Amino acid sequence: MKRFIALILTLLCTAALSVAVCGENSASGPGMKFEKVNHDFGTLPHRGEKVAVEFPFVNDGNAPLVVTRTTTSCRCITIAAPKRPIRPGASGSIVVTYDPKDKGVFNKGISVEANIPGGSVTLFVRGEVE
Repeated sequence: MKRFIALILTLLCTAALSVAVCGENSASGPGMKFEKVNHDFGTLPHRGEKVAVEFPFVNDGNAPLVVTRTTTSCRCITIAAPKRPIRPGASGSIVVTYDPKDKGVFNKGISVEANIPGGSVTLFVRGEVE
């Protein structure tokens, strides 16, 4: 009887340990933690010089991070993203450049697609062109 109880306890402990390990593995992979996701350019002169902002991030996961695509709905924005994988613990940045061609208030989203949970992060730039 003691052997039977010991066997059952061993099996239960093994099962619990397997679940804990599997839980950790399901949460593994790359991560993308930004210092900020919003930037306000303030007031810009109409047809003035282009302005840029850098959105630094860290791969806070345990696998290489790959930025697969960046998109925006405005031709007034250009985006520069890392072309090589970012190692775990390493940093990178997304550089967003805005060309103040049109007058008015703007609030633009930039989608950054990567091999992260959720698949993407959205960055925002805003301001006013006078």
